Amino acid sequence: MKKPWKGSIMLLALIFSSLLHSAPAHAANASMTIVDVRRNITLANDEEPYKDFYIAADASSGLKKNMVVTAVRKINVRDASGANAVGEILVPVGQLKIIAIYDKVAVAREFTLLSRDDLPMLEQVGIMTGDRIETRGSFIDNSKPKRKKVAEAPPVQSATVTTVAVAVTTPAPAAKELQAPMALPAPEKALAQAPVNTGEKLEKVADSGNNSGNE
Repeated sequence: MKKPWKGSIMLLALIFSSLLHSAPAHAANASMTIVDVRRNITLANDEEPYKDFYIAADASSGLKKNMVVTAVRKINVRDASGANAVGEILVPVGQLKIIAIYDKVAVAREFTLLSRDDLPMLEQVGIMTGDRIETRGSFIDNSKPKRKKVAEAPPVQSATVTTVAVAVTTPAPAAKELQAPMALPAPEKALAQAPVNTGEKLEKVADSGNNSGNE
């Protein structure tokens, strides 16, 4: 006669064994979290700064150099009143490329941001501190990173000052005014019009002198 509790013990042993095998992978994903984000200061205006994401990860995380992983964000879902919690979801935000691995820290840079067309929307766009790292679906990318340059601002056009020369023309006097003689006073006008006989005047002076000598 078979004992019924033996089957239950075997079932529990199988469940416990599966949990032991799956627990390390789940714990590794949960422990890999972005703890800091840093940027450098550029020396040129048209140069885009580097943006490094520091991930808390130990040697057992499975991260490798040039590995592209996914950053996910945990969102707590509540009802419309906000009083009752419905559950939690992990929403993919973007992909990061691992550039360096240390004892307990891995450094990554942004590879691409995922479109919101087929994914739930986010209140804050972009990968940020507190996002988790998911290695499922990761791959190795050995291509060299391409630095983007900030678009240059269009040159400012200087204002052109146009000088307009205005010619001031003084009206010329009428032709009649130029040809008209200058008006003279009445006595001077009479003298100017009287004919002067110079020879007759000299003869009179000579006669008067002769007459005075005879006397």
